Amino acid sequence: MSLTRNGSKMSRHGRFTNSQILDLKKNKIFPLSSKHYDSSTGIFMSQSKAPDYGQVHLLNNDVLKNKIKEKRIQKQIDTEVLLNKLVTRVESKIAQSPFKKKMLAINPTIEIPSQLKPYSLTPQSRISAFQIQSPSSSKPRSQSQNKRIEIYYLSKLQKAFDNNGSDYFSRIFREHFHQTYQGLNHRFFPQNNNDYNRSNKLIKKCQQQITLFFDLDETLVHCNENPSMPCDVILDINVSKIQIVKAGINIRPYAKELLKNLSKNFEIIIFTASHSCYAEKVCNYLDPEQSIISHRLFRDSCTLTNNQFYTKDLKIYCDNTNRPLNKVALIDNASYSYAWQLDNGIPIIPFYDNKEDKELLDLEKYLKNMIGTIDVREYNKSNLKLYTFIDQRGPYKVLENLFEKCQQT
Repeated sequence: MSLTRNGSKMSRHGRFTNSQILDLKKNKIFPLSSKHYDSSTGIFMSQSKAPDYGQVHLLNNDVLKNKIKEKRIQKQIDTEVLLNKLVTRVESKIAQSPFKKKMLAINPTIEIPSQLKPYSLTPQSRISAFQIQSPSSSKPRSQSQNKRIEIYYLSKLQKAFDNNGSDYFSRIFREHFHQTYQGLNHRFFPQNNNDYNRSNKLIKKCQQQITLFFDLDETLVHCNENPSMPCDVILDINVSKIQIVKAGINIRPYAKELLKNLSKNFEIIIFTASHSCYAEKVCNYLDPEQSIISHRLFRDSCTLTNNQFYTKDLKIYCDNTNRPLNKVALIDNASYSYAWQLDNGIPIIPFYDNKEDKELLDLEKYLKNMIGTIDVREYNKSNLKLYTFIDQRGPYKVLENLFEKCQQT
């Protein structure tokens, strides 16, 4: 058996080696008194039987063993305390980062996760909307950096996260961002395999015009669930030959004017997941003379996915001889609708009943700037950057990449 003390070894019989005796004489190890207790190791040494430093007895071996055991336990405790301090520092640093500082916009009782997991698209997505701040540089911004170039959708989205506002539109933008992230990161495929080969050519008057597919509900109008709620117009919907249902419709501000103005330079097609009996009546109200909307596509024209979502596959109605995809765009508040052709999609926040909504005015400017572009997809890709939304690391990472790219443009 050997014991280690300051890197030296004692003999099995409790005697010092010759080199250690020399160290003792130089006061490196051996104490000045004839009997000494070393508090650091719990060793008692005596020279009563070795006045010439030739022999030293090790006393109280049980005390020594207990002392060593206590020191090992204390070392483990000290290590755990140090690790806890380091973890606390890391967690506090993460919590103070601009993307995890204030996570929840609607339900603040949910704890902030240390790592966001990919979300699955659910009907409760509106309730669990995350409130994530946009990235900000630690360096002070110059006046030129503070002057932001107004980009459709993204500028208001960044403002909603920067200001963390509690106003209606800030909350809607944050909520819609979360829904868009969910829709674009949700994996789905057609329920019917025959949909892969579907093709339906629609007559086009002017081949040079860009075609705009407009969603209907929550993009141009909103149908109240309760007919007794205030609305702009009440329409009679023929559900069957013998049943008529009254539907209260809210028209999005500037919807009629938008369609009329855009029809001068674009081909307008309504593409909705609603039933034809309802959507036909709404289209007739928006375009009573039937001179603006070229075609109307309803639920039976959508592609039903394995998750029971009605999506809009543009390639069914667009080809190189009729409507090439570089000359087509889909405006829809639901991102999964244009997930088949991501760069053809144009997002817009949903409309319900707020008459201060001015999104269609901003949309018109964005669409008119599209006139003359060779490829609509490249125009959308450089401005909207929807490809950054497809990121399994979580929505906070999307915002980081998205706003960094916006600041560079």
